[in-house]
Amino acid sequence: MRVSILGAGAMGAALTIPYSEKNEVFLWGTEFDVPILEKLLRNEKHPRINANVRADRILMPEELEEALNADVIVLAISTEGVLSIFERISDLIKDQSIISVAKGLAEINGEIYTIPEALWTKRKDLKDKIVAITGPSIAREVANKLPTHVVYSSTNSEILKTLKDSLETEYYRIKTSTDIIGCEMTSALKNVYTIAIAWISGVEARKNVTLNNLKGILVTQTLCEISKIVEALGGDSNTPYDLSGIGDIIATFRGGRNGMLGELLGKGLSVEEALEELKRRGVGVVEGYVNAKRAYKLVENLDKKGKIKLEDLKLLGVINSVLYE
Repeated sequence: MRVSILGAGAMGAALTIPYSEKNEVFLWGTEFDVPILEKLLRNEKHPRINANVRADRILMPEELEEALNADVIVLAISTEGVLSIFERISDLIKDQSIISVAKGLAEINGEIYTIPEALWTKRKDLKDKIVAITGPSIAREVANKLPTHVVYSSTNSEILKTLKDSLETEYYRIKTSTDIIGCEMTSALKNVYTIAIAWISGVEARKNVTLNNLKGILVTQTLCEISKIVEALGGDSNTPYDLSGIGDIIATFRGGRNGMLGELLGKGLSVEEALEELKRRGVGVVEGYVNAKRAYKLVENLDKKGKIKLEDLKLLGVINSVLYE
C-alpha cells in the first residue's frame, strides 16, 4: 500500500518510521517545510525529531499532485493549516482513505467543529473515508520506536481494520474506535486543559515546593469537564478516560508543547513572553493555546442550546481568562 504524508513537520516525519515497515511512503512538504525538505534530501536528520525519515520519496511543494497518487493520504498539518491544504486537494481526492493528525477545533460560520467535522463540511461524501489519530504520541518517541499506543477513529469500521493491519507495528500499536467525535473532541480539549495542569510544574520550580495533590485535583477536574462536553456533543462520555484523554494528557503534560507553555506560565512568564520563549526554542504551533478560545466559544454555544451549563466548567473558564483576559 502507498501512504502519502502531507506535512513534513515533526509528526509527519515521525510517522514515516512505522508506516514504512509494511508500506511504500511518500513525504510531501508545504512551502514552509522547504528548509526541512532540503535537509532530508541530503539524508540529514529531521531537526525536530533528531532522526532520519524513512520515505521512498521526498516531494517538494510543487509535487503535490504526485503526492496524491496514493491509497492513503495523511494530513499531518497543524489545525491552523489543515483546512487550507484540504481545500487545495479536495477536488483531486478520489477513493483514498484520509487520516487526520491535527488535534484541534475549527470555526466555520460561527460554529465550532472538530477537524473531521470541518472536513466533512467540505466533502460530505468523504465522511466514511476520514480517520482521526488521537492518543499519547510524542513525535520524537514515535520516530525512535519507543512504545506508542494511539487510537484510530472513524465512522467506518472496515477502513479502521484495514489501516490497523497495514500501519500497526510492535512499537506503534493502534486501537480502533467508531466514536470519532468523542475521540477528536477529547484530544482537542486535552491540549487546552494540559496547559493548566502544567502550570503546576512551573509553580513547583518557582516556589521550590511539590504539589502532587493539586495535580491530582486538576487532572480529575479536567476529565470531568471534558466528559461533560463530549457527552453534550453526542460522543461517548467514557472516551476521555481512555488513550485519547488521560493517556494523552500524561504524555503531553510531560513532553508536549502545551505542557511547555503551561510550565512557563507557572514560572511567572506572561503569555506573550512564554510564546516568544517557545518560538526561540523552535517549538511549532501550540495547539492548546490556539484552541482555548474556540473551546470556550463552543461551550458558550452549547450553553445557549441548553446542552450544557457553562458555570459547571470552571477550569475551562479560568484557562480562557488566563490566556486571553
